Amino acid sequence: MIMETQEATFKKVERLIEISSGILVISGLLIINLPILPAPDKVVIYVTAFSVIIFAFSWHRIKLPLSALNKNFIESAVYLVAIALIVHATGGTRSYFNFLYLLPNLNISTSSTRWRTFSSWLIASIFIFGEALFFSQTTLRPVEGLDIPPYSLAILNSWAVGLVTVYGRYLSREVETAQTAATGTTVEKEKSVNKLKDEFLFIIAHELRGPITAIRGYLELFLSGEVAKVDGEMRNLALAASDQSERLNDLIFELLDLSRLEVGKLKLVNETFDINTYLGQILEKEVRRAREKKIDLVFKLTKEIVLVYADKERVREVVLNLIENAIKYTGEFGKIWVWVDLKNKKSYISVVDTGVGIREEDLPHLFDRFHQPTSTSKSDGFGVKKQKSIGLGLFLAKSLLEKMGGEIFVESQLGKGSKFTFTLPMSED
Repeated sequence: MIMETQEATFKKVERLIEISSGILVISGLLIINLPILPAPDKVVIYVTAFSVIIFAFSWHRIKLPLSALNKNFIESAVYLVAIALIVHATGGTRSYFNFLYLLPNLNISTSSTRWRTFSSWLIASIFIFGEALFFSQTTLRPVEGLDIPPYSLAILNSWAVGLVTVYGRYLSREVETAQTAATGTTVEKEKSVNKLKDEFLFIIAHELRGPITAIRGYLELFLSGEVAKVDGEMRNLALAASDQSERLNDLIFELLDLSRLEVGKLKLVNETFDINTYLGQILEKEVRRAREKKIDLVFKLTKEIVLVYADKERVREVVLNLIENAIKYTGEFGKIWVWVDLKNKKSYISVVDTGVGIREEDLPHLFDRFHQPTSTSKSDGFGVKKQKSIGLGLFLAKSLLEKMGGEIFVESQLGKGSKFTFTLPMSED
């Protein structure tokens, strides 16, 4: 973002330099036709002015493997050479055009780094003192009997350029300080807004827990009574309502966990347990859900016991999130596999599906908060309708795993499916 802003700024500066160069050259050509002493070498000035115009308009259009700062510095150095030629053609150290040395140095000092600013002033000073030491100059006598040697004027001109350069650096620092302060204020405002959003989210989720708990209780009571003996549509509807209430309860817990994570109040209850056995318990209901969508959910149970040290409830949230996404984005007659591997003293739990897959441009941002995958139509062309999502599930899964000392990875190919793998630390018992 910062690099893009700098590039945009330099493009505006380049346009301004082109316009300014044209105005300066035209006005300069008019000025040298005035009665100036000593008489300027107009041939040198015309050639230099013509060269500067060609350079200014071509340099900004040539694509070179240079940063904007380096390109700007080289351009200023070329302008210093042109100014040195004009100064030499109009009287050397006593030329009225010595003030032109100020312009490239002011540009560099306000838009570039410290060493480039010093280098620009050094180049200008070399030209100024070179003119005084190696070329014959007409001595100025403003007062009869008082001579002003060329090197005195060179020192004065170099000092003036240095003074303007230092002032340019000061202005640049002031602007940077103001921008930093403005950025800091914006960041604080964003933090304040995010805090209000998190608090609102926490309150809403907390208030929803009561009604949902009551609904679940009524459904469990209903299913455990006389209706438990009833088969058919009534029982199926009651079971479906119970499943949906559980999913809604899980979503509320996710929102609460997200709020606690944001404010740093999420507490883990880590314990040692066999991940294979626990996954079997979690996936028991998910197999039924997958079957309803004509999807085959297979848990490849390993024979060995894999003891991990983590928060069981948080692991459940992560697994259900990945399974729900796999079911959501896999079409009819698709397959989902879940298995556990052991590598480098870590357990690797994988969830693989034959779903629609994930677009390559979405992969780097998949675990970002509120990320919405790109989609161009109501379906992705693989038998799966476009799904609505608030973009919190994977963000929460990644945050929970990192808090438990784990990681999460994704591999995907559009149209062929996805593989999510997360790790959990092994128990030391």
